[in-house]
Amino acid sequence: MRPMSELPRVLAAAITVALSTGCADRITNASADRNLAPLRRADAAPIGEATTSVRWSAITRDFISSKDGAAKPNQGAAFRAFAYLSLAQYRAVVAAENAVGLPPRPTPQGAAAAASAVVLSSVFPADAASFESQLRQQEDEVSEAVGKQGAFAAGEAIGRVVGAEVAELARTDGFDAVWTGSVPIGPGYWSSDFDPPRPPLQPLLGQMRPFFLQSGDQFRPGPPPAFGSAEYLAALAEVRSFSDHRTAEQLAIAQFWAMTTGSLVAGFWNEEASKLIARYHLNEARAARTLALSHMAMMDANIACHDAKFTYWLIRPYRADQAISTPIGRPQHPSYPSNHACMSGTAAYVLGALFPAEAARLAAMADEAGESRLYAGIHYRFDKNAGLGIARQVAALALARDVDGKGRARSTRR
Repeated sequence: MRPMSELPRVLAAAITVALSTGCADRITNASADRNLAPLRRADAAPIGEATTSVRWSAITRDFISSKDGAAKPNQGAAFRAFAYLSLAQYRAVVAAENAVGLPPRPTPQGAAAAASAVVLSSVFPADAASFESQLRQQEDEVSEAVGKQGAFAAGEAIGRVVGAEVAELARTDGFDAVWTGSVPIGPGYWSSDFDPPRPPLQPLLGQMRPFFLQSGDQFRPGPPPAFGSAEYLAALAEVRSFSDHRTAEQLAIAQFWAMTTGSLVAGFWNEEASKLIARYHLNEARAARTLALSHMAMMDANIACHDAKFTYWLIRPYRADQAISTPIGRPQHPSYPSNHACMSGTAAYVLGALFPAEAARLAAMADEAGESRLYAGIHYRFDKNAGLGIARQVAALALARDVDGKGRARSTRR
């Protein structure tokens, strides 16, 4: 791959034109198979030529799954990585498809692959060589087809420019802002489960620059029931009852949705989206849009959820009632609302709108994800309800707006 400085002027000019051009085609849908096997990186290529966004999604899931301990991204970092990855893929594909007057014509696959490698290398710099190796592998596969190598390289040139732009967006989004505040003290407030206490996880995430939201507090729910009130005590009693009489099925559901290993919650929903994309043989642009809308919306839901969590600082059920057992890990942030309900709900509602035949099944999955946290003793029912409420609003906003060729949220109304 030649550096940008060595590209012919006509190619460089076409890249500039392509990056400034939008794309307005809509996603089409069909019924889906509910029992698709898990998609892995090696399985993506045979589906068809237009599968680079799915392929690199699988590469990212494999990467996150391979990490453990301090090297493993937390849930928020994984959501963020997939959001910028899919944004770069979509922008790169649109730019390549809108490049005109070029011999050879840039392939969307080359553009999406290079944009993916650049963004992932920026988000996970210690593993940049691995992502570049994956890109070289894909380029080598294409080089075996007569006349394809130059087109892939032309797409790669576009993708590197787009990837660098998206990486810069990520660098300035405020995700890594340093918290200097203090945990409020008093009845009903969250407190650390560690001794000595540790700072809460990502208390400033609600202030991160969102994709579709105007700000993290745009859909902030009203306060939870007052600590010690009849409504609060009834919700706490429900969680205690689950804890005292937890069935084998409820335990299995709680443990399944914990998703603290593997590719985490973001990877789970990425795979669900990838299954649908593969089943319908969506072309590269439509596949990339599906991933971008769902992952950008999930990240916004994560932002909105944390805005509310660190506005209200609500105590977790198992801290309010020490007899409540927790068969999964205890989160290091306040209770209200439920993160899982926020993000799983958003993923389900966005994908359900894009694939209507699957809407009921996906919504049921989101409901179970939220309910699993009650079974696990870590959330109240009003946490789940508020989280799903945020999810509905964020999903509706993402679907009412679209992602143009530059990756900006824009109104679909003309």
